[in-house]
Amino acid sequence: MDGSWAVLVTVVRGYRQQPGDSLVGNEFGRDPHTAYDLESPGDLVYEVQVTEDDGSDEDELLAFRLFGDPQEAGAEVLRWAGKKAAYSVSPSVERAETRQRRDRRQFDNRQARAASPLVRIGVVSDEAAADLDAIDRSALCWHFPRGNTGTYLRSAVVALAGYDEQRPHLRGRWLTARVEGEELVLGVDDLIPANQRHRWDSARWLWDRRQADTPAGLRWQVDRVEQAAPAVAAVRRGALLEALTNAGVETDPELEALLTGVPYRLSDAELTPTWVANLYRGLADLAPWRLDAAYRGWRDGRQAQGLPVQDPVVLFGLGGVGAARKPKLALDHTGDAPLLCLIHSGSNAVLPYAHWTVPTDLGAHLYGWQPNLRYPH
Repeated sequence: MDGSWAVLVTVVRGYRQQPGDSLVGNEFGRDPHTAYDLESPGDLVYEVQVTEDDGSDEDELLAFRLFGDPQEAGAEVLRWAGKKAAYSVSPSVERAETRQRRDRRQFDNRQARAASPLVRIGVVSDEAAADLDAIDRSALCWHFPRGNTGTYLRSAVVALAGYDEQRPHLRGRWLTARVEGEELVLGVDDLIPANQRHRWDSARWLWDRRQADTPAGLRWQVDRVEQAAPAVAAVRRGALLEALTNAGVETDPELEALLTGVPYRLSDAELTPTWVANLYRGLADLAPWRLDAAYRGWRDGRQAQGLPVQDPVVLFGLGGVGAARKPKLALDHTGDAPLLCLIHSGSNAVLPYAHWTVPTDLGAHLYGWQPNLRYPH
């Protein structure tokens, strides 16, 4: 046992129940007032209680079973003791060849779209006029999110710039880009900014000519391509803990367990294969060296609006549950270092992908490919 859970076996007095009397299948019941008095009437039975430390003031009760046979009670204890091992998995990562073929499809499509950018202006308001004049159509087409086939990700809505006073969890007017047919269409939509995965108002060099000269250090958080190579290589071969450690990023015990393929709680052990797969899939484009700047940018933006920053910001969800509060990977900060942790949250707010993933143009340069974009200096 690792200290996160406990089992207590107690001999008590009990009585046989009628089939269907117990919701958990107990053959025996007991009187809570007299069961622990072995001089009281009834059968001698074995009470098995399994509890787990869930971080609250009281441990969570996972199991309460009564057995008439001591061997059955022992088997129940062994079942719980082996549960973490039973649901442990070996994390798998995408083959390098498969990854490179997909990246090449996307790169070729980016190059072609940027060379002949099809961008149409839809319904917009006067407040967006200056931003529309500054649109670098080639850059917008090049950077727009892609799907596995290499073409535009048709479900993506990219929030480019917000207008009026923007509050993270309130709807506001945003200049957006989305796919219609073979074109990107610019329009103004009502969006909740905190919920946007593709939000580029703090990464304007992706689409705005006025910030085309933004240096590499601000775009990529490294000054030269080769500085990012070791971390990207580690992430892509599945050595996430190594990549995070080398970047000075801390992890909480729950996340560290899942990164090694081990359940972090007995109560959720059955979900471990799903969570580990989604965790590695969600971190496939992680740029660990960018997490410190990503957190500080998010924190500073909220503090400038007088908003609290005590809770971590979500990167993505792990799935597998239908509850209102879902398991998610989040980014926090210890004061000395960024911290990746697992939380349960009912919020849809996320940290935009553009701030914590490998920048697309940097990724192309790591392959030795040359984007038809201005190289940042």
